[in-house]
Amino acid sequence: MQLRVIFDTNIYGNIVLEKNVQEFLEKIKTDKDFIVYGFGLIRKELRDTPKKERIGLLGTRNYLLQVYDTIIGEHYLENSAKIDYLAKKFYGYYRTVSGIHPWDKVKIDLTIVACACMNSLDVVYSDDESTLAGKSAQKAYKHITLKENLRIPTFYKYRDLKEKYNIN
Repeated sequence: MQLRVIFDTNIYGNIVLEKNVQEFLEKIKTDKDFIVYGFGLIRKELRDTPKKERIGLLGTRNYLLQVYDTIIGEHYLENSAKIDYLAKKFYGYYRTVSGIHPWDKVKIDLTIVACACMNSLDVVYSDDESTLAGKSAQKAYKHITLKENLRIPTFYKYRDLKEKYNIN
């Protein structure tokens, strides 16, 4: 069974810090039952990494973008008015269930999940417990997707991705 997934921006940041980055990338790329999709807002967040940041001798920004492009290949999802509308519906309900963050702080996270829902993706990987994978956001996703007759993706953490590919 083929899994269609999207990585939150923080997952790419974790991957580049691994000792065996190339081995990890190779395992992800060669797994035909695991397709990672890219999304413009994620790439934009990666591009916003300061140019001066470095991982060893490498510029972090360019390295993150290179890893992103390697992982997603040709699998790219476009943003749309429907995705933005769903993200705003998530936010509206998020605020009613004690969501404390302003729209500017959660916009990208909610839009990533809206993209996953609108494109029937199976899994969202994220380590963002305060917004994207937080309890209030989860309540909003469940409530709104039920009303909109959409399937909610399963949420996994970075450690689950490492476990899947036996990366220590």
